[in-house]
Amino acid sequence: MSNQKKRPEVVAIYNEVSDFLKGKEFAFLLNFGGLTVAQISDLRRQLAPKGAKMMVIKNSFIAKALSERGIAFPEGVLTGPTAVIAGEGDIADAAKTVVDFVKKNDKASIKAGLMADAVITAADISTLSELISLAAQQARLLGTLMAPASQMARVLQAKVDKEGEGAPASADGSADGTPAA
Repeated sequence: MSNQKKRPEVVAIYNEVSDFLKGKEFAFLLNFGGLTVAQISDLRRQLAPKGAKMMVIKNSFIAKALSERGIAFPEGVLTGPTAVIAGEGDIADAAKTVVDFVKKNDKASIKAGLMADAVITAADISTLSELISLAAQQARLLGTLMAPASQMARVLQAKVDKEGEGAPASADGSADGTPAA
């Protein structure tokens, strides 16, 4: 954005928007028209643990900030009230939160989004929401990797238990090593 002849407050807002979008792994554009402040605050609270934040941004600022990165949304996406949900981390978890919110609040809708610097559609975001979360994927992988070791430990423990049951008597005639009376 050219800073020539621009009001300082406009430049400051634009810089804030540009910084908000810079370096994020994903961003979702949400039409929030008709939602109450309480509903928007609820969504923000749900997004915080997912590593995402929401900011209401003027469409022209979104378009300008992204055009500087060579990104453009299809015609009609940047119309009406727009909130940008951007973050780093598990995109599937954040997408699930946004999709669930939109299902519960029929006045909201997903417009489009970004994954890295690629434009994605509302349908793509819906598909992302159906993926298993990163934490669940990691747990599943860890369980798979640990299964052979766990199985080996159970086999060895069973062998120890079996040998303990049929332990030979000690030299003095008792099984536990105490002297016979």
